[in-house]
Amino acid sequence: MTPKRGSSRRQPDKIVRQFDPLPSSEMIYSLVHYPNIDAKLINRFRRNYDPQVDLIRPHITLMFPMSESIGEDKLVRHLQNVLREPQPFPIHLKGLHKSSDDYLFLLVDEGKEAIVDLHAHIYSDVLANKRQTELPYVPHLTLGVFRENTNEFPKALDEAKRLDLSYRCMLDKLHLVKINDQRTQIVWSKEFSLE
Repeated sequence: MTPKRGSSRRQPDKIVRQFDPLPSSEMIYSLVHYPNIDAKLINRFRRNYDPQVDLIRPHITLMFPMSESIGEDKLVRHLQNVLREPQPFPIHLKGLHKSSDDYLFLLVDEGKEAIVDLHAHIYSDVLANKRQTELPYVPHLTLGVFRENTNEFPKALDEAKRLDLSYRCMLDKLHLVKINDQRTQIVWSKEFSLE
């Protein structure tokens, strides 16, 4: 994977906000799936509403950002063990949802239960105490963030509805990404294939 570089136009505090409460001097890891889809419409939309558009391409997060304190080798071994058995499965991205923390999601319709099960399996063993429980896990692809501009949400929702986003693909690979301490660049990535 070729890392995306941050834009000089990007305001660092907007990128950091997504990763709070982690300290800004520490690299972080996240496990994501990059849907194999034509993402031109999604990226055009994200350019207006998602502060991470220059950091990472459209993705479904299965392991939320966490600090490197667990240790890279230990994390990789855990994921290799957890991802040994799951098989690829079809997903359908369709439907829009506003989260309680003011994100606009493109929802996973078909394949949602399998992703929820995989997410729960990832947060076992060495990651058992890292699972975020404040909000329910909703498999999705983030289209926009409206924490500071809640008045923009209705306009963005109308725009997203007009796009009539609907994508089918296979969830067959996951990527562990390591993001630099400024939250502006993916500096390392490891692919895990589901077989």
